[in-house]
Amino acid sequence: MTAPAHPPSKPLLQRLYLTIGFTHGYNFWLFLLLAGRLFLFTLFRLPYLDFHGVFCGSSPSRGGSSTDAASPGECWVYLQPGTRYQWGIIVHLATILPAALLACVQFVPLARRRALAFHRASGWVVVVLSVCGAVSSVVIAPRAMNGGVATVSVGVALSTAFLWALARGCVCARRRQIQRHRDWMLRAWAYAGSIITLRILVVASVIAMSLLGGYHSQQPCGKIDFILKGENATMALYPACAPFFSGQDPDLHIKVPVNVFNGDRVQVASAVNVSFGMAGWAAFVIHFIGVELYLYLTSPKRQNPGKESAEVQKAKSVVAKKVD
Repeated sequence: MTAPAHPPSKPLLQRLYLTIGFTHGYNFWLFLLLAGRLFLFTLFRLPYLDFHGVFCGSSPSRGGSSTDAASPGECWVYLQPGTRYQWGIIVHLATILPAALLACVQFVPLARRRALAFHRASGWVVVVLSVCGAVSSVVIAPRAMNGGVATVSVGVALSTAFLWALARGCVCARRRQIQRHRDWMLRAWAYAGSIITLRILVVASVIAMSLLGGYHSQQPCGKIDFILKGENATMALYPACAPFFSGQDPDLHIKVPVNVFNGDRVQVASAVNVSFGMAGWAAFVIHFIGVELYLYLTSPKRQNPGKESAEVQKAKSVVAKKVD
């Protein structure tokens, strides 16, 4: 008599994503690509919670600029005392960073199924922190990356879409519409994740503009002086700032070329400022389309066309009872 054959063991990777709670391998890989990317991006920026020591530190390697913004001289705005921009960026960092980390945990299926109470409690914490982070980003938008119509408009649009998706997700959660709650929260954090794609597009665009040549932006002489650390260095490279130092025009802006290859950090700032708004809109559109495509491909109705969702079944049963 032969011994019964044992079912073949599942591959290690399959056992891993099944243990975490994913039912399909592609969901697991998308989670790593999107939530994992956001988690690492946020994790490496936690030191920026030390605003004066790290984010706007004055070490020689950064020259007093914001490394998070990837633009020299960005902290010229944030270090000006008595303005709303300083507390705006501090609130933004202090709220959106922990919110993003918690949000990544929220999307792990095992955490939702085995620790539902934690999921609900931390979910409300994420929402409160996210609202503060989004509102504070709108506060700093007029001066972030030198402001400009493209930068301000994409900042307001992204924050509005993020807050709307969060609000819809909360309403669906209160109504026990679990699938819709999941979809809206995925939308919200897909929009938020566009800040990572934005940075990739900024790098590509500043390289392209520097190679093509002919691009420039208007930079305030105060910011140039902040980057170059002194009147002598500023006047040596940008003599057009003379009226700024004489006090004749304290808000003077001058034309600065776009170039990231010649070692001039003022021209690097000019390059980032020019491309930031455009890259922001492109990233927002990419993530907007991408999350809708993902929701369509992974919708229960599409994956099980013959099986109605629990919400549809419940609605039909309620209607049937009323008819009876």
